[in-house]
Amino acid sequence: MLKSVERGIRQNNLIPPHSTVVVGVSGGADSLALLHILHQFAPHFHCHLHAATLDHNLRGEAGAADVRFVQDIARQWNIPLTTGHTDVPALARQGGLGIEAAARQARYNFLARTAEAVGADRVAVAHHADDQAETVLMHLLRGAGTAGLSGMAALAPLPGFPGLVLIRPLLSITRAEIEAYCRRHDLHPRQDATNQDVAYLRNAIRLQTLPHLERLNPGIRRVLVQLADIAAAENDFLAGQVRQIASTGGVSVIGGRANIERRRFDSLHPALQRRLLAWAVEQAAGSRQDIAYTHIVQAAEVARRGRIGALALLPGGWRLRVDYETLAIERADAPLPASQPMPLLEAGSQAVVIVPGETALPGGWRLLAGQLPHESGGRLAVHEDAVVTLRTRRPGDRFSPPGLGGHTQKLSRWMVNRKIPEHLRDRLPLLVINGQIAAIIIGEVWTISERYAVRNDDSRVIYFRFLQFS
Repeated sequence: MLKSVERGIRQNNLIPPHSTVVVGVSGGADSLALLHILHQFAPHFHCHLHAATLDHNLRGEAGAADVRFVQDIARQWNIPLTTGHTDVPALARQGGLGIEAAARQARYNFLARTAEAVGADRVAVAHHADDQAETVLMHLLRGAGTAGLSGMAALAPLPGFPGLVLIRPLLSITRAEIEAYCRRHDLHPRQDATNQDVAYLRNAIRLQTLPHLERLNPGIRRVLVQLADIAAAENDFLAGQVRQIASTGGVSVIGGRANIERRRFDSLHPALQRRLLAWAVEQAAGSRQDIAYTHIVQAAEVARRGRIGALALLPGGWRLRVDYETLAIERADAPLPASQPMPLLEAGSQAVVIVPGETALPGGWRLLAGQLPHESGGRLAVHEDAVVTLRTRRPGDRFSPPGLGGHTQKLSRWMVNRKIPEHLRDRLPLLVINGQIAAIIIGEVWTISERYAVRNDDSRVIYFRFLQFS
């Protein structure tokens, strides 16, 4: 085990000579073993260690006892220690976070402050192979792509603190190996009772989901770690391809707007198109953005097939706009060029839609509805005798968005969640069938209700699209 850890440190250059490393220690088996191992390695790597332990205010006297335990260990091993205390439940309430997310954020903030105070350039934490398997499964349940399936990296920026390096020297070591190491070296770690609370997702996965999967495949943990390794390599490759496209003039970022060459974009594989769009949003915003799969897929579809002026709204107040030679990633409230309008209605207006046929709308727009397939617009399952109207939102409107299994959500909440600019919300066209909102139209993006999505060949399919006439 020691040889494996040492090999990983050297191969990944986790601890360069003369580094100062802050080691996060809770008192549990994982972090205690990490501190013990790095304490042995410190002379060989010519590094300096500084331990740090945080009381999260989640376990009362037990949490305070953990801090005292770590203080005793640091004193025995002659390692300098910084202690801290934070009220994680209060942070969770203030930030609207779950306890796990708030605790993780509090730990990283504490470790970063400690590193800055002692002049450390890296922080070591005790994540191991079983943690990696659990992380991959958690991300899979949440709908991750290759970045999420990559799990945790042995070397990465400290979340929220890009100037600090986070290292995970035990990432290739299993929990069983760590527990055996503690017994062999007469280490007596503290036990955290909250680790048995399945109300926390990670605990539920570790204690319930993974044991069940192990009955189907005894090697499931190894399989998940392998998946993380494969995904990490492929994710790194895709990221490199995106950087190459940007470096050869395929993308320019000027004044909070990213411009992608359309010809270059059209020549790319769909996987690279999606990755390039997500990357371009982050470049325009100047920070990491949390963009869901559905948003990127819709934006890529608009980018490939949209006419000049087509728009796709993205989270965080961003949009994609199709220009003559470029795809512009810009703020959603940026003024639209006069030559690139999108269909909008007057607040409070309503029009009966002719099906099949054309419905004249203000601003020279027409809504075409018929059974002739076409690539742009939306297609919906519409009964023969249905009453179809086009209107703007009203108080109390509800919508059944894709992914909710037919359940409805307040339209106002849906718009807020999608970061739709406030000045557009009262003017977006809503296609209404028999009194129910069937589709929301934002530029060329049609978000179709689960209730009116086309599911089989027996449905009467009507194709809708907006055209503007001068």
